[in-house]
Amino acid sequence: MSLGKIVSIIDDESDIAQLFHDALNRLTAVGIFTFTDPIAALEHFQMNEHAYVLVISDYRMPGLNGMELLRKMKDLNKFVRTILMTGFDIDDQVFHKYTKKEIINAFLQKPIRIHDLLLEVDTQLHSYEMQKCYPSNRSI
Repeated sequence: MSLGKIVSIIDDESDIAQLFHDALNRLTAVGIFTFTDPIAALEHFQMNEHAYVLVISDYRMPGLNGMELLRKMKDLNKFVRTILMTGFDIDDQVFHKYTKKEIINAFLQKPIRIHDLLLEVDTQLHSYEMQKCYPSNRSI
């Protein structure tokens, strides 16, 4: 079963996940999935890893934090683009290590304006397409 292209939003606050889903729902070329449980999101990703183009994850969540979730997903699909979001401070050393290794492709600080979310998603979807066309150029 092919799901086409998938964008996933993972946030343990269901109202934020739903708000972002509604904002991104106008993207007709992708399917939007939301999760409030990072483990469930990882399981879905494992079953559909090649269909994923973008994952937007909150940092602080019970069970698995967003940086580790995104690392596990990148280990499965190096092409998937990732956005980490948080309303809290994060460990700068770990964050810089993950951005340097391109585990995290973008960062959004909460509260996030919908306009900023849409711009970053558009940028990441474009980067995904470029990366697939030119896989040796990982710094796009």
